[in-house]
Amino acid sequence: MPTVAINLAGGTYKHKARSLSAQVTRNFWPQLQASEKSKSVYILEGYHGKELFGTSSLGTDRGMFEHTGILYKVTGTHLYSVSSTGVHTELGIITGTGRCIFAPIGENIVIETEGTRYQWDGTSITQITDGDLEAGQGIAHLNSQIIYGGEGGRFGVSDVGDATSINGLNYATAESNADNLVRPYTFNQVAYMMGEKTIELWWNSGQGNPPLDRFEGGIVDVGLSAFYSVANDDSNIYFLGDDRQVYAMRGGASAVLEPVSPQPINREIRRYTTISDAFGYCVNHDGQWIYVLTFPTENKTWAFPAGGEPFELSSGIFGGRDITNSYAYAFGKHLVADYRNGNIYELKDDVYTDNGEEIIRIRDSAPIHGGLVGQVGAWLEMDRLEIIMETSQGLLTGQGSNPVVMVSFSDDGGKTFSNEMWVEAGSIDEKIWRVELFALGGFYQRIIRLKVSDPIYWSIHSAGADLEVGI
Repeated sequence: MPTVAINLAGGTYKHKARSLSAQVTRNFWPQLQASEKSKSVYILEGYHGKELFGTSSLGTDRGMFEHTGILYKVTGTHLYSVSSTGVHTELGIITGTGRCIFAPIGENIVIETEGTRYQWDGTSITQITDGDLEAGQGIAHLNSQIIYGGEGGRFGVSDVGDATSINGLNYATAESNADNLVRPYTFNQVAYMMGEKTIELWWNSGQGNPPLDRFEGGIVDVGLSAFYSVANDDSNIYFLGDDRQVYAMRGGASAVLEPVSPQPINREIRRYTTISDAFGYCVNHDGQWIYVLTFPTENKTWAFPAGGEPFELSSGIFGGRDITNSYAYAFGKHLVADYRNGNIYELKDDVYTDNGEEIIRIRDSAPIHGGLVGQVGAWLEMDRLEIIMETSQGLLTGQGSNPVVMVSFSDDGGKTFSNEMWVEAGSIDEKIWRVELFALGGFYQRIIRLKVSDPIYWSIHSAGADLEVGI
């Protein structure tokens, strides 16, 4: 009786035809192993938990930003500086309730929310009210100047070193297509004028009014559908396109656009009622960049590792979006803010809860079918299932001292699942290297679901099943 390998360690990939694939990976991080000596090509590792870093009780989070070694945070209607120990110091008032974006200029920072712009100069915060500043949305920094989104397809550029002064002549129009400008964004000394249908690339020539010129041929025929979805890592800008695909755009004088969301995820995003409030950020864990995109209204969070397979993040026992509302790298820490209460947490790979709240981790396997044993369409009997994983990670006391893997299966393409079977994963004193289940019945096609909730380190490497072809 052959032991057949099961595709257990991949990303989320739910095809419209469930019989092809109904894979789900939630709060597990599928990681490609670089060495040929590794046990498996892919493994699943529990995604980072959250440990309390600092609290603020004045309202919900609206955004964070690190500049010159200082962490700035808007909570409720207040701007704070946050120390390396999480202590908040109030700096001033930012009116409204919407998300905030930030841009540096010298030692100062510019803050925008719902089209209103402010500057913090190290002493006080003031609203920018220059008469030549057009109503619009979006701010970005380039060569000691702030680029402001203006009316329609227009954008304006501040005076050098002074975000509060805008010359009425320093406006231009991103006009390759008759679409409105959604947001200016700068990266690697290039200004990206991100419109509803197109993106134009501009550079700082230092000549004329404004001192920006468009790159010859610098046009990308994809627009921006979610203002706050734009983020970048060291090499790429990520955003949600007007066609509801997630893109990576390599920075530089000639933009190279690459879709990073596979067709099944694109299909799901197309079904979302609201996408305009989607927001994204990029985080680097141990050299691996991940673009995280949350749809607040849809209660969904997707994670797209550079060069890897996408997976889902969620918080709480009932799923839903991840609680992260904003991200900043400060004090050598990955810091995120909770959308519910403004708390700041540190993402840590040795923390296995969301500030004490349980994390549910789920993996639904690729389908098991007769083709795996050379008998397409055959009825199969599963005599044994083994899961190869890091075991004996139990804690000394409390939940996790006797960790379990909850196993269920679906024989109808993931529509319904069997009752859960709980299998011990080894206490700290037990030395086992796999978990096994026996006599699991027959099927034409089956999906295996693994679910874990104990607050311990989880690393799942591979799986196999003893299969017999039925009569």
